[in-house]
Amino acid sequence: MSLSMRTLAAVVLTVFCVSVPLGAQVPQPSGQAPKNQGEYVPIEQLPPQDQLPAAPLLIAAYSFVLIVFFAYVLSLSRRLTSVQRDVDRLGATLKQSSKP
Repeated sequence: MSLSMRTLAAVVLTVFCVSVPLGAQVPQPSGQAPKNQGEYVPIEQLPPQDQLPAAPLLIAAYSFVLIVFFAYVLSLSRRLTSVQRDVDRLGATLKQSSKP
C-alpha cells in the first residue's frame, strides 16, 4: 500500500473514531447537574433527550468493522496477485534456464 493511501486511511479512521463518540454524547446545560443523579430511573421514565440511542452506535460499529474487513480482503488479494505473478515469472525463468 502506498504512503498516500496509508495516510488517507489513517485520516479517515481518525475522523471516524472521533466523530462517532461525539455524536453519541448528550450535552448537559452548563451549571446544571442532572436531576436524580445517583438514583436508578427506568429508561421508560426518562425524557427522550436523556435516553442513549443504541442503534446509531451499533450501526457505526458494524459499519466500521465491515469497512476494515473489506479493506483487509482487498489488500490481501492485491498481495496474493503480486506473489502469484512472481511465482509465474520464476517458473518461466526456471523453464528457460533448464532448456539446453
